[in-house]
Amino acid sequence: MVIYIASFVYIFYHLGLWTSDLLKDTVFYIIFSASITFLKANKISEDKHFFREMLKDNLKLGILLEFVIGLYTFSIWVELLIVPLTLLLVGVQAVSGSEEKYKSVNKLINWIWITTGTIALYHIIKSVILHFQDLLSLDNLRQILLTPNLTLIYIPFLYILSLRMDYETQFVLLGFKVENKKLKRFSRWQAIINFRTDLNSLKRWVNRWNLSRPQTREEVLLTIRDLKSQQQLEKKPPIVPLENGWSPYIAKDFLPDEHLKTGYYDPGYEEEWTASSPKLRQEKDWSGNSISYRIKGTKLAVNKLELVLSIFEPKNATELLSIFKNRLSLLFKKATDEELPIMINKAIEKDKNMKCQYGRYTIEFEKEQWGNTTGGYDLIFSISIPRRYRKGPPLWET
Repeated sequence: MVIYIASFVYIFYHLGLWTSDLLKDTVFYIIFSASITFLKANKISEDKHFFREMLKDNLKLGILLEFVIGLYTFSIWVELLIVPLTLLLVGVQAVSGSEEKYKSVNKLINWIWITTGTIALYHIIKSVILHFQDLLSLDNLRQILLTPNLTLIYIPFLYILSLRMDYETQFVLLGFKVENKKLKRFSRWQAIINFRTDLNSLKRWVNRWNLSRPQTREEVLLTIRDLKSQQQLEKKPPIVPLENGWSPYIAKDFLPDEHLKTGYYDPGYEEEWTASSPKLRQEKDWSGNSISYRIKGTKLAVNKLELVLSIFEPKNATELLSIFKNRLSLLFKKATDEELPIMINKAIEKDKNMKCQYGRYTIEFEKEQWGNTTGGYDLIFSISIPRRYRKGPPLWET
């Protein structure tokens, strides 16, 4: 990282964008900005807006304002007086803002802040007007542009580093699934050639190896073709007839919570395709109580929707139980386009196991006791379409 930045600093020097006077600022940038971001490189791929936020922070107008404020300061005795007074005012305001009886004190401090801010702003504007030519000097321009310039050249380095780290992680996982060294090397090169910067596809492909376990080069290439074919299908999903179930790409987003939207719809065991959501938990509830949502079916259609409430600590479950029953009703509405029948709702309210046929849908509700010391249990609600209600040929043959 240091060599990379130093190389560009050398280029900036020959372009007239950098001088030795900026050495201290450059070192500070490397230590307090570049190094900190460097340590976060393995998390960059998880944050879609990482580089956008980085650019926003370093290319905003505030940098110019900070430079001007730092350039035109008050005299030393005023600066020394401002620091303790500021700390005192902040402390008093923290106390006065917490209680109603100190409201008048809080108003007075706010008035002091406004007055001193106005004086400071007047001082800066006056200094800028009187020394405008000095402000536009080449040295000042170099100093203002230093951080944005270093950030712009640093981003490609960070991106490549992050990409390399993600590939290295996936290749380590791949190594546990492939014993043949030649096949492992071939698989890695094929991943680089086919996925390039598409890390989501790379991770999805490696994860699929748990089932496919290719043993030859042809089988490795087939796993890549299968994934790309599935991705094309996801871009233009076929219409699923009502009698065959639900489209996976609609059913995965039936529930509004971000944590109840499922991941990729991929093949599982015994030719069953599945997708599961993360776990929805309540804030500040560390017991592990959670709600999860999953869909199951064939390649082209989902024929079972399942909502599960897992309770580790029943005494902390009141609010989550209410959310579960609300989402259960919503899921029924989304799946059938009808309200949850009263009889089914009553059984659910009493935590009573039930299984019934509702038109072409099979509705199931089950409470599974864990038998542990905390009295933990699962509540499982599902809506499915039995095979006898599905029309036409099996969808995986279509």
